[in-house]
Amino acid sequence: MGSSMTPTDGLREEHRIIKQVILPVLEEICAEIESGRSVEQNNLEGFIVFVKEFIEKSHYIKEETYLFPEMEKAEISGAKELITSLKKEHEEERQYINEIDKVIFEKEENRELSAMVEYSRAYMRLLVLHIDKEENELFPMADAYLSPTVQKDLLKSFEDVDTGIIGPERQEELKMWLEGKTYVKPE
Repeated sequence: MGSSMTPTDGLREEHRIIKQVILPVLEEICAEIESGRSVEQNNLEGFIVFVKEFIEKSHYIKEETYLFPEMEKAEISGAKELITSLKKEHEEERQYINEIDKVIFEKEENRELSAMVEYSRAYMRLLVLHIDKEENELFPMADAYLSPTVQKDLLKSFEDVDTGIIGPERQEELKMWLEGKTYVKPE
């Protein structure tokens, strides 16, 4: 194996951020709410805005707009069914995030924080299973069967998503914000 990056390397790195940073923060928020401690409103908002940017506007786009179609085009055995189930999971994940988002941006006196905790936990469970499925089934298929040319094109497309949608500065900012796990909204 050469040391050159593959498209799935980038996605795996994003999964690592999701599992090591996003999920623990969400878990912590849930624990705070359950123990009756108050969670700063702008921390909640900052967090959910980040999740939407990082997962929905970047990570999912890379998979749904670029990786999945290339794998379907390559007619890899078993890929079609797998991708169909992964897309369905993305949809479910989006629904959970929308529900969480709705609660967070609801007027304070109407907020059903317990519902948010419920959605969050369901979301986390789904996300962990989903990531495992991608890393153990989908990515090995992609690594093995996508041609070097396609892989190079995918890397380029992923880069465009990073610079175009979120922008490199914002991405760095978000990463730093997460690594420091400060729940203060990045300005």
